[in-house]
Amino acid sequence: MASVDTLKSLASSKLGFARTSNFLVELPTIGTNNLLSRIASLGGNELNILCSNTTLPGKQMMTHDRRIGLEFQKVVHGYAVDDVSMTFYALNDYGVKKYIDRWMSTMLTEELHIVGYKKDYQRDIRIHQLRKPIINKNIDVGPASINVGLGGGTVYSVLLVDAFPTTVSAIELNNELDGLVQVTVQFSYTRWQAINDPQGFISVSGGFGSILS
Repeated sequence: MASVDTLKSLASSKLGFARTSNFLVELPTIGTNNLLSRIASLGGNELNILCSNTTLPGKQMMTHDRRIGLEFQKVVHGYAVDDVSMTFYALNDYGVKKYIDRWMSTMLTEELHIVGYKKDYQRDIRIHQLRKPIINKNIDVGPASINVGLGGGTVYSVLLVDAFPTTVSAIELNNELDGLVQVTVQFSYTRWQAINDPQGFISVSGGFGSILS
């Protein structure tokens, strides 16, 4: 059995343990006109900020038994994937819900009983497992503040190919004073694949503080 020091040494050499809270989702832009573009802008950073949980997809190899002589062997004849679920916090503009509603309206027009073509509503979704930076350094240059993170970035990323929302959970409303509205969405897709790391080992972000302070 490995000792604690051995485990600590291994974790240190691999930049620490992966944490479930370090993730990023990238959803597509939906909409064309000005109003819908403002709603669809949530497909970028805002939806990632509001996403409280999701899953990296799994994959099951489908097999059947093949007899060779007196022996039975399992051989692969395909694979199966499960849907991916994402939960988002809703703000008072209900932008997340409107975003999903807009996406679903491209799939089915209920008033006219028209079903869209899959090629018109399928989109790719990206999910990234992030690595927490080992070192964070804040540098103040006048009113500007620059944060430099060393050792961060993405450790594993997947692409959900031809994804689209299939289920939106009901939203429960109650008398809890501190209750927050959450929207859970289930996405179906054709397949998933691991993709190259789009995030760098060194991250740099910045902003401006109060010039009058």
